[in-house]
Amino acid sequence: MMLMMNDEVVVEKAGSVEKEHSALAREIEFRLTPYLYQLGIPPHVTGYCYLRSAVVEFLLNPSEMREITKTIYPRIALEHGTTVSAVERAIRHAIAAAWNNGGLRGIKGDPPFAALLTFHRKPTNKGCITAFADMIRLVYGTAIGL
Repeated sequence: MMLMMNDEVVVEKAGSVEKEHSALAREIEFRLTPYLYQLGIPPHVTGYCYLRSAVVEFLLNPSEMREITKTIYPRIALEHGTTVSAVERAIRHAIAAAWNNGGLRGIKGDPPFAALLTFHRKPTNKGCITAFADMIRLVYGTAIGL
């Protein structure tokens, strides 16, 4: 016996999952924003919003991080109406700006996450996204339901 779902039920379930997903995404962005600013990545830099979106995507879909250029960057590019290479380049520029200003060399704050956001050499896009995601998961994971 096969259980068939009504189309309205499927649409309703998909809508509730999407609302839950977007609420969690907003919560992650809210928690991440002060750290980006403290590390020297101001909101007016284009890579700022792409980097923030990449961290959210990674936290919501951790299995996709293995192929970031094939999964996460295209989704961000589609969302923002740009190309994949522009997303990658803008994130790299934001990281380089923070590195050159000394922001990624050390953060003043609580010991649990200070080590995660301190780099000894300029991080790659993937390394920086992973570090931010690990920090959010470590500090706020249970509070926001990750």
